[in-house]
Amino acid sequence: MIVLGILEWPVIRATDWLNLPAIVWWTILYTAVFATGITFVLVQYATLRLPSAKVMAYTYLTPTWVILLEAALGQGMPGLIILPGIIATIAALALLLRE
Repeated sequence: MIVLGILEWPVIRATDWLNLPAIVWWTILYTAVFATGITFVLVQYATLRLPSAKVMAYTYLTPTWVILLEAALGQGMPGLIILPGIIATIAALALLLRE
């Protein structure tokens, strides 16, 4: 958040925050409260029932689910520039899920 805030400070300052559509504010509220809260509860629930390595491995799948959701909604697939990240995620999953 700090790095993003520093890098995008000119854009943040240039945004007319008071005139943004209501859907933007509802999305920010939903993400900040409900999506974060539900994710936290689900991870806490999983940690009581699964080994910690598996819980960590499953949290690495979050970017994959976002990419798949965006593709399913017709937003297209990301470019090949993210391929190293996909490979690193698969390698981390393989290591963490190994018995």
